[in-house]
Order: sequence, then C-alpha cells, then structure tokens
Amino acid sequence: MKSFNQRIQEKKKTLTDTELKIIDQLEVHEKPFLLSMNELAGLSAVSEPSVVRLYRKLGYNSYQELKVALAQEQADYQQASPEQVNILPEDEIGTMFEKIGQQYFQAIKLTKAKMMEEKLHESIEKLISANQIYFIGQGLSGTVAEDGAHKFMRLGGKTVAVKDPHYQAIYASHMSEGDVVVAISHSGETIDTIHVSEMAKNNGAFLIVITSNENVSLARMADCLLLTQASETNRQSDAMVSRLIQLTMMDTLYTKMAAELGEEGKRQINLSRLAVTRMKK
Repeated sequence: MKSFNQRIQEKKKTLTDTELKIIDQLEVHEKPFLLSMNELAGLSAVSEPSVVRLYRKLGYNSYQELKVALAQEQADYQQASPEQVNILPEDEIGTMFEKIGQQYFQAIKLTKAKMMEEKLHESIEKLISANQIYFIGQGLSGTVAEDGAHKFMRLGGKTVAVKDPHYQAIYASHMSEGDVVVAISHSGETIDTIHVSEMAKNNGAFLIVITSNENVSLARMADCLLLTQASETNRQSDAMVSRLIQLTMMDTLYTKMAAELGEEGKRQINLSRLAVTRMKK
C-alpha cells in the first residue's frame, strides 16, 4: 500500500494551496491521527469540505482511513531518539557499533517512506535498454559511483564510473540518446556534477539522480529522481549514513535489474564470477 508521502508526491502537481495547508498541519503535528476533521480544518484555517477533497484526492475512502494510515506509518517510521543514535566520546566501541546500526536502520525507514517505486522501475527499464551507463559523483559519492559501476558491470560490462570532473566532461560531450547517466550527490548542489549532468542531458542522455532533496539543483534536472534520506549526527561530519543509504539504493537497482533480466542476467553474472575466480589460487 502506498504511504501518505508517496500519495502526496504522486498528486504534487495538482495540490491546491488550501490542500497544502492541510498537509503542512498533518506533517508538523506530533500525533495527526488524533485530530478530528473539525480540529484539522481549524488548525489549517480551511473548511471541512476541503479536508474531504484532500483525502479523496489522495485515494483514501474516508477520513478515518487516512487517520489509521497515519497512525500506522508513525508507528512504523518513528525515529530513534538522539540518545539512541548520537555517538559520544565516552561510548564503548560496541555501543558505537550499535548506534551506527541504529542510524542506518533509521535512514532505511526514512528513505522507504519517501520512495516512489514507479521511479525505481522506470530507472531499471532505462538501465536495461541503455547503450552505455555512466556513474558519476564526487568525493564519497564518487566512491558510491564506483561501487555501482562494479556491480552493474557484472550484468554485461557496458558501465563506467567517472570521478574526475574533467573526464566526466569529456565523456558527457560524446554522449547521445540511449546513454544513461546515474548522478550521485547527497547535497544535490555539487557544481561539477550539475554542469556535467546538464551537458549529458543536452546531448540526449537520460539522467537518473540519487540525492537527498527534491528541491535541490540536481534533482530539478533529473529525468528520474531517486531520493535517499539520512539524519546525520554532530559527530559524523563525513556523511557516513548518507553514503550507506546511497549504496543501498544502488544495491536495490542492481538486484532488481538482475531479476528482470532472468536467465540472461544469471548467465552474465556467472560469466563475471567465473572470470574473477580464474584469477584466484
């Protein structure tokens, strides 16, 4: 079943200012599922019929169904408290390990709540039919790009990872329709990644973007946007959790693409596995 956030994303272009006011109240209220329709309308400064129009537009049969869905999702996706995840200098190493795991688990839940599955399916269709797949990123995102290329190479070898912005620009200048670029940037504002992605699109390449916010520059350029969510802590300035969730998104794309390819996918993976095995003692 689609989540509340997924339904909002699907109807985003058709939502009115009045409906956005109601959504804002549902998102900021600590326990929105306890609000009566009259209370929600009052907090939003709208009429009750406006609330009815919104839940119907989002695909709920009744206001009660909306409240039940919100209650269930809040239970499923409740974030851990800062005490549970913030790493302290005095923590034992086992405690640190557990807290990092908690942060990762929380990021998985946050990303799943924002996930638009149709965008994942669209991405996989484009990757399967691509002439060439280019994974691009800078810094830690460049490391994720390399990991992605390494995985997808096992399905046929038509992939390349490019971290250097000059190399990225050269590749982009020769791209054409049928090529696919997977651009990775947690901030979505990395200048070189934006410029290279723009160049690739101008030459006809299809752009898949993995980033954390739909309102950043790189996200607005995407032909297909895949959002990842992670709440970093004060003691983790190197974006450890965001990197892990990007890798998980990449693994999801690869695993589903391998499944879609069926027997041919298995054959390609076995060929790759055999090639590596022959290099071992």
